[in-house]
Amino acid sequence: MSSRHWPRNSKPSRCATPADPALGYDALTAFARRRLPQDRPYLLIGESFSGPIAIRLAASRPSGLRGLVLCASFARAPRPPGWPLPASWLARLGAALPVDRIPASLTVRAMLGANAGADWRARTRALLASLDPAVIRSRMREGGNADERAALAQVVCPVLVLHGRRDRLVSRASVRQIRAIQPQARYVELDGPHFLLQANAAQAADAIKRAFAP
Repeated sequence: MSSRHWPRNSKPSRCATPADPALGYDALTAFARRRLPQDRPYLLIGESFSGPIAIRLAASRPSGLRGLVLCASFARAPRPPGWPLPASWLARLGAALPVDRIPASLTVRAMLGANAGADWRARTRALLASLDPAVIRSRMREGGNADERAALAQVVCPVLVLHGRRDRLVSRASVRQIRAIQPQARYVELDGPHFLLQANAAQAADAIKRAFAP
């Protein structure tokens, strides 16, 4: 999401996780914790795989945290819409799937939808080409074993859940689970795919600003 979508007095910052297949959620959470702002209030946005990391951080109630945003994400291992198997199969699939043989066009379509602009399609293809298949498999295993429901119950700051109406990777069941644990959470469904912040940046930013407006 571009910084042009945010108010002038805000300072959006992206925390890119290290591309190391040896790092699981524990190490990645510690990595992100060291990068939390120490001198100003902030919102924590967990997108997709990073949602469990954001939940863990928010559950520890760090100083300055004003809200948690879970975008196209989950508290427990997700299951794609129509997926007939238990969500835990994602972990097994990640261990065996030859991810380097999957056509990039299929992955891009699943992440961005059929109507994505050429720029985002090209950027996503370049990102996929730069990733070590071992990292992708590792993230699938971690996501397939994720269960941060207990941590989510410890979150006391306001929570916003964003979900794409055309998300092919995280179903509404994950949204319902989050809202069952955090019944006061605000929920906004936008017309978009799994990569909601990229495909529908303006509306996503507006939903976040409305949810946390002073």
